[in-house]
Amino acid sequence: MSLDTDERTGPAATGKGDDPVDGLDGTLSVAPAKLFGSIYAFFYNKRVGLVLILLTGLIALIGVLFPQAPSGVMDDPASRQAWLESVRPTFGGWSEIMATLGFFNVFSSIPFVVLMVLLAVSTMACTFHRVPLLYKTAFHPHTRVSAEFFNRARLNSSFTSPGSVDEMIATIKADARSNRARVIEDERGPGRNLYTDKWHLAPFGTAAAHIGIVVIMAGFLLSSLTGFRDDQFTLTIGHPTEVGHGTGLVAEAKSFVDSYYDNGAPKDYVTDLVLTRDGQQVARQEVRVNEPLSYDGIMFHQAYFGVAAVMQITDAHGQVIFRDGVPLEWTTKDGSMTYGVLQVPGHDRELFVIGSASGRTDTGIAPGQMRIEVYPGGEDVPLGTAILDQGGYVDVDGLTYTFEREQQFTGLLVKRDPGVGVVWLGSALLILGTCLTLLLRHHRIWFRVTETDDGSLVQMASPDRQDATFARRFGELAAKLSDKMSGPQGRINPDA
Repeated sequence: MSLDTDERTGPAATGKGDDPVDGLDGTLSVAPAKLFGSIYAFFYNKRVGLVLILLTGLIALIGVLFPQAPSGVMDDPASRQAWLESVRPTFGGWSEIMATLGFFNVFSSIPFVVLMVLLAVSTMACTFHRVPLLYKTAFHPHTRVSAEFFNRARLNSSFTSPGSVDEMIATIKADARSNRARVIEDERGPGRNLYTDKWHLAPFGTAAAHIGIVVIMAGFLLSSLTGFRDDQFTLTIGHPTEVGHGTGLVAEAKSFVDSYYDNGAPKDYVTDLVLTRDGQQVARQEVRVNEPLSYDGIMFHQAYFGVAAVMQITDAHGQVIFRDGVPLEWTTKDGSMTYGVLQVPGHDRELFVIGSASGRTDTGIAPGQMRIEVYPGGEDVPLGTAILDQGGYVDVDGLTYTFEREQQFTGLLVKRDPGVGVVWLGSALLILGTCLTLLLRHHRIWFRVTETDDGSLVQMASPDRQDATFARRFGELAAKLSDKMSGPQGRINPDA
């Protein structure tokens, strides 16, 4: 017996070997329109929107409850370490863990940005899904109703009149237009039918409010991604400092003056601030707490002040690698000393400059002295320490550190917020939409006038949600029309 494996029947023999045998080995094909429809349906689902709102609110709550590091601090090792030291008295050993998890830079974190984008997409999908219905209700309203509608609607009333149908229709139209209501006549029977409404564009307020929310989120993201905020920008008086963040600006505090009330409370403090770019002065102003300097979309607000130690660092060849103030803007846990931290330019070293806090004499650091500690980057064991008088210096691992003098420094809040205009636009849309929705409610009334043996029967009804103000106006309108048009029979079925 022999088997001829070249002679087979079935799809291979007929040249149809590419056809799938079952539904599992075929090519998967999804129409783009169907895929888009599925994504669209997912995002306008109310449950999806609710989940996104809750998650965004939860992350935002974390950002509100926990202190947020200034822009760029977490990217600089020395600044990061100094900032974490400032919050360590509150969070203890959890500080480093919370920083790693992003608790201190929530609003610029990737999860928050992604949630904001998804929430914006969901909000817009819900809005677009609702707009066709709003458009139809506003411009192509349903004007024909059944006879049963006038008996079952939330608000309904009817009365008879000796006048003709045409006279009744003319009276209703005149009254509606005197109240600036829109009137649409439906020529289909039975009888003569009118549809009246007021503020028919008001329901679009919900769409405007939702768009406003999205615009506000867009402004927030624009500021987060392209702007910056530095809450601890310090200037030692007389020492120019680069603003950074790609601005090309150099800031210098020419002078600083602080004044106090008789009880010792701060009265006023003002910085004579100069901005230069490419060596040319571009702005100058006396900056106070409520009088910031604004230039090229960047705001400089007066925030705080203190004492800095002017330090000079030279290398083994006598080349000056740093000469500026080191602001003593941090305080030790026990409050006995103030200190500043400097990442030594061009070297993986951190310089801690430490002085006694005001009024403390038990630190071993006399007035006019500074203690310096030099650490390798990221390590806790110092390369060297010394207590220096003014003009004193010390050599530590090939670099010379000189304490020149104490000098006042001013602390500024510097920010560029390109999304502020967008946020204002979104806020205006939100307020407009909210006012349209809550204050100018869309109210509809259907009328039917039919001929009777004694004249005409007028029926009026509205299915709109229960609203005490509208219900009162509906009743007043029914009474007014009844008194104006009815005969001895008066009103009937005054359910309004």
